[in-house]
Amino acid sequence: MFLAMSTAALARAYDELRPMVLQRLLDMRATLDPSLGRLDEATARAQMNAVLEHLGNFLATGDLGSHRAFLQTFIAMRAAEAQGPASVLAMMVAIGDTAAQVAQEQLAGTPDGADLTLMLTRVTSSTARAVNDIVAEELERRLAEWHVMAKGAS
Repeated sequence: MFLAMSTAALARAYDELRPMVLQRLLDMRATLDPSLGRLDEATARAQMNAVLEHLGNFLATGDLGSHRAFLQTFIAMRAAEAQGPASVLAMMVAIGDTAAQVAQEQLAGTPDGADLTLMLTRVTSSTARAVNDIVAEELERRLAEWHVMAKGAS
């Protein structure tokens, strides 16, 4: 499908909407992720803003390698907070869905709004696939280690 807006224009439109997306996420942070609900607002704001900023970078560049690296780091950070990959996946999808919803509401009836909503939906889908791939790769690595250890114990 042809997008009327350039990628740079989509990224700019997203950046303009980002404060509204962040506020909506802060308002619903306890339902988004219980661990975010336990954080003070400044810490929750910083975490969510980092995710939103990175999503904007991915939107602007389309650099999947950089996106995967960010996601791996984010998954590790959340694991250190005793949050599993399923929690990370749910949070990333909720953030992407919220961004798309805000774009749809704020730019309703405009080609820019439709293009940005579509692009944010695609970014959310790519993010979900990347998180699943990262988790699958980690499980494969652990299974291979287990096989090596099991052979060594025999």
